[in-house]
Amino acid sequence: MLKAIFDKPFPYYESSSRRIKSALFSGFLVFAFLFVFRPFSLYRFENLFALQITAGYGIVTCIMVLLNVFMVTKLFPKYFRESGWSVGREILFIMWIIFTIGLANAIYSGFVFTDTLSVEYVAMFQVFTLLVAILPVSINVLAMQSLLNHRNAKSAEEISKHMHHKKRLESAPDAMVTLKSDNKNEELQIPAKSLLYITSADNYISVTYLEQGKEVQKLLRSTLKNAKEDLRTYTAFYRCHRAWIVNLDRVISVSGNSQGYRLVLDSSDTVIPVSRNLNEDIDSRLSK
Repeated sequence: MLKAIFDKPFPYYESSSRRIKSALFSGFLVFAFLFVFRPFSLYRFENLFALQITAGYGIVTCIMVLLNVFMVTKLFPKYFRESGWSVGREILFIMWIIFTIGLANAIYSGFVFTDTLSVEYVAMFQVFTLLVAILPVSINVLAMQSLLNHRNAKSAEEISKHMHHKKRLESAPDAMVTLKSDNKNEELQIPAKSLLYITSADNYISVTYLEQGKEVQKLLRSTLKNAKEDLRTYTAFYRCHRAWIVNLDRVISVSGNSQGYRLVLDSSDTVIPVSRNLNEDIDSRLSK
């Protein structure tokens, strides 16, 4: 049961501005808490000195959050993908960030108070920090997952109810699309209505289409940007995610989870993700 809870999908935010705001907020929160409540004997110091010390803790916290959300995520790109991001990974990553903050603050404390940096000294910081943090972090992540899951599922249901199922390719039933490859001698030409979706795959794109009623996949050395240009004539083909282009004519319903909306197609078991910043746009396109 615990594994099922930890495996639930959770949104992974890649926005640089959001990460910076999160780091600044975390740093300010640590500073404000320490300065206002003065735990760990900080009450002994005059306001000005206490302000300087607690501001230092806030700056250290901010720096460590930035290092983790920008550098660590770059070192392990396959691990930090929303397609595999879950409640468990979110909790573990937050606890890792807290661990590194505790380590950095232990070093900072040793420098400010001229304490000896022993294993016991650092371990005390870490044990206390992690024990205090693990329960509120877990509760917060689980509550957020439940809230987002309920909200997105309800919104997706409303979109599905008001879908017009308009067929944008009906006016050109025999239209063909040609997807070009970076390799000059290779291209893929298929009926426009048979194209289901395209997704990026490293330096390639994977094109999924119907052939005699069965799903077929073809790899081309190209980019989604180039594929979108090849498909520009037809409004049915929509880039709903940085890694996906979908044929809107094939969408029969919308589902939702904590990560956002998912598009359900009429001829495929693959569920297509929608970028959260396109939620309103996809609603508009499907209801036209």
